[in-house]
Amino acid sequence: MNTTTLGTIGERLVEAELLKLGFCVARPAVDVDGYDLLAGTNAREYHRLQIKTCRIPAECKGSYGYRYTALKNKKSDYFIFVCLMHNTFYIVPTDQTAASIRLSGDGSGQSELEKFFGAWHILKPASDDNAPTEVVDAE
Repeated sequence: MNTTTLGTIGERLVEAELLKLGFCVARPAVDVDGYDLLAGTNAREYHRLQIKTCRIPAECKGSYGYRYTALKNKKSDYFIFVCLMHNTFYIVPTDQTAASIRLSGDGSGQSELEKFFGAWHILKPASDDNAPTEVVDAE
């Protein structure tokens, strides 16, 4: 699988998860340097999301983890790391990422970023804490 296909799969998985959680989601019409998706709880407030996808964990020094590198672009508000084999996500504020990180894929690793495992709630404004997280059928 080439990197373009892998990246597209990750973006679509994140997009689907955001929609299931009740977020408004938009994709730029052209490739924008710095983010892949826009997401928010309404059309006027949104976050720029950079999606990074890793297919399988790799072994390093006797332990396994998903490795993400070349995280130099800091034009997004959040990075969302997709661990494809585990079908899991880490939602990490951009200012807390390094140029290279390693994640367990199940929230159990030693990285300081493991606390962002499945942390979709950080994309919601504080005022939305009690807002429904399910998509409501308008019919």
